[in-house]
Amino acid sequence: MMLRVKDLSAGYGSLNVLDRVSLGVEASEVVALFGHNGAGKTTLLKAIFGLLGDARGEVSFRDENILNQAPKNLTSHGIALVPQGRGVFANLTVAENLRLGLLAAGVKANSAEGERRLERVFQHLPLLRERFHERAGRLSGGQQQMVSIGRALVLGPSLLLMDEPSIGLSPKIVQEVMHLVRRLRDEAGLAVLLVEQNVRHALKVAQRVYVLKAGTVILETTPQQLSDLKSLWDLF
Repeated sequence: MMLRVKDLSAGYGSLNVLDRVSLGVEASEVVALFGHNGAGKTTLLKAIFGLLGDARGEVSFRDENILNQAPKNLTSHGIALVPQGRGVFANLTVAENLRLGLLAAGVKANSAEGERRLERVFQHLPLLRERFHERAGRLSGGQQQMVSIGRALVLGPSLLLMDEPSIGLSPKIVQEVMHLVRRLRDEAGLAVLLVEQNVRHALKVAQRVYVLKAGTVILETTPQQLSDLKSLWDLF
């Protein structure tokens, strides 16, 4: 198991959001995490990525304990986060946004390694090459999401944590994002923990599914085992 979470509890100060959550992600696997707003999905990604600092339980990556490690350390291990709301730097160009990712990885943008990483991103996201010198704030919502994903990919991750990548996007762009997730798994061998409200699209790319309710995992299943979406939504 590439990522293993066991009995993880976390929250914000005195507010506990997650209650002994356990899940796992295998190498080259897409795992979807569903649940209504407030279920704890974003908190779970933050806890895994070391953004909360006082999580309790176990989080291991490739059998190494990473609980409460700083995000910079996790990035060097091969974990990257695509945050909810895209989080691009609107006043910077696409190039500058991507180079910030390289900087976080300790790679010089004008080095051979930096060029290699950028080229690998362009293979998956050719739009970023076309918009390389444009300010991110002038791009559409879908294009900004691609910048956010590209910035994560230049880190060279083997595990991608994605928080609601389809939020606020048109149905056509949602399809493109999910197609990209599938390609990253199939062509680049990435593992993906995908938090997503668009259940229909997520089920098309996921191999396993967890449902989170009130900070607790109430179901682990596969898309094939789900008889219909109504039964899934009833669990929420």
